[in-house]
Amino acid sequence: MEALREAPEELLWKANFNSDNSVDTYDRAIRTFLDFLGISSPEELRTITHGHVIAFKKFLQDQGRSARTINNRLSAISSLFNHLIDQQVVKINVAQGVKRMPVNASRVEAKVLAPVEVRNLLNSPDVSKLQGLRDKAILSTLFFTGCRVSEVCSLKVRDFYEEQGFFVLDFWVKGGKRNRMAINQELQITLDQYLTETGHGPDQASFLFLPVKSGYKALDPKRKLSRRTIDHLFNKYANTIGIAGITPHSARATFITQALENNCPIEAVQKTVGHAQIKTTQMYDKRTAKYRESASFAVRY
Repeated sequence: MEALREAPEELLWKANFNSDNSVDTYDRAIRTFLDFLGISSPEELRTITHGHVIAFKKFLQDQGRSARTINNRLSAISSLFNHLIDQQVVKINVAQGVKRMPVNASRVEAKVLAPVEVRNLLNSPDVSKLQGLRDKAILSTLFFTGCRVSEVCSLKVRDFYEEQGFFVLDFWVKGGKRNRMAINQELQITLDQYLTETGHGPDQASFLFLPVKSGYKALDPKRKLSRRTIDHLFNKYANTIGIAGITPHSARATFITQALENNCPIEAVQKTVGHAQIKTTQMYDKRTAKYRESASFAVRY
């Protein structure tokens, strides 16, 4: 696997992306694909056929992965093979003929939490312990900014600061762009408490959220927090309060829906969450008013 990751063509392919988030997303997709096939050398990569990609797609379906996740994995494979074709390493794109999963383009399927559920989730971590304090800060960042998990992982201490009387988080978002947003007082206080307790606030180049060292007694300033860690802690606290079937993406959907419920202009929401097009923001809109307006309530027999 390491030999494959050091191959010049694959390195050039990853270097072509504009942001670390894109590199991480596609790199993880390819890694999952290669692990599924048991491939460990560049030579084996060149022997992949359409059948291997179809089998991988079926594997992801059997795992219960969402249609969007499966399509993302297939897109990563297709992108890599397009690059290999350009470099005259292979002749065909083995993912090109594999049908993508149907996706409801009018809405995002992530579950939206009620305010009381969010509050229970935020209160779940044991803030008397360093890990619990960190976990609450992570959950608060997700629910009070609507950011993506990858954006949480990439935050540095220097990305949290005060400007013009507002406390700000400055995210790296899709496309290698920055998205600077003012945050509310509750999130600001939570982040201040976390940084005060960890003591790494003065280290501006450090990642804001750090992995926990073995033994859960200290944070590790030498490593970057992984998305898998955030997925794990999110599921752990959700299970603690009895909520099933949610992912960190539910925090983004909940943030957008709550902002719109409270009459925040959709253009402001779009800018805050870093959507390039407003129709993407509309896909997250799950305001209960849509249920209240159901024609079913007007029917009498």
